[in-house]
Amino acid sequence: MARKLDTSNSGLFKRALSRTPAGGGGSNSALFGLSSSMRHREIPLAQVEPDPEQPRRNAQDADIAALAGSIALKGLLQPINVREVAPDRFRIVAGERRYWAFRALERETIPALIIDTDDPQALALIENVQRVDLHPVELAASLDRLIADKGLVQEQAATLIGKSQEYVARLLGILRLPEEILAEAPVYPAVSVSLLMELAELGDAEQQRTLWERVKTGEGLTVKTVRAAKQDRRAPAPGQPAFAPVLKQLQRGVGKIRELKDAGSALSDTERRELRHLRDTLDALLRD
Repeated sequence: MARKLDTSNSGLFKRALSRTPAGGGGSNSALFGLSSSMRHREIPLAQVEPDPEQPRRNAQDADIAALAGSIALKGLLQPINVREVAPDRFRIVAGERRYWAFRALERETIPALIIDTDDPQALALIENVQRVDLHPVELAASLDRLIADKGLVQEQAATLIGKSQEYVARLLGILRLPEEILAEAPVYPAVSVSLLMELAELGDAEQQRTLWERVKTGEGLTVKTVRAAKQDRRAPAPGQPAFAPVLKQLQRGVGKIRELKDAGSALSDTERRELRHLRDTLDALLRD
């Protein structure tokens, strides 16, 4: 017997987007243009089209076939989410795998939640984060684009996905890993987000690559191993001060940035993100 369709994600959207960051700045619904107008409909598949900018890129034919088999047996448990882009034309906000599964089953219609919004990418990210779980690298890249496009602070992004600001800061730190690790990580789904965070915080590209080889060769890599490598890097040489020279260098760097700003130089968006990441890293160190 088919299970009843769960329409609770309409409430999920409303709760997530009505949150207001502790620092102010308005609700997320205002930031992302969500209207309270939501309605459920059975829509002809011929009137539905995928979103070309959907964050999830790694759906495989085997996954679609497995999902189609589950839907044939149990029915669709969650409606897809769409927005109306023209009369009787709908673009997927979230649920593309369900759409392709219905196509594979040669169904004529599909249950859908129609959402009135001008920012479907943000809503697709919300649903993927809270219901499907993007790969950590995909999630970090999507959040980074969202922060840049909307001019968000990390606390707003954290509120949006229901995580802490510290979690978002560490998640975005994953993007500082060497490019080859970022490209290869989605191939190893057993590698956890915690492991990638710890590896990114190691801060030494060559050591990161060396440790990553243990994943590729099947030797295995654990959070404990990476933390031990971090502790080894932090250990001061015998008879040498641990922090004083580094702090002086950091103070000189901050002073130089202030001089450039006072002289009229403008920070680029990338430089602002780097400074925010540095600030969040320092905050985390002070909490240790």
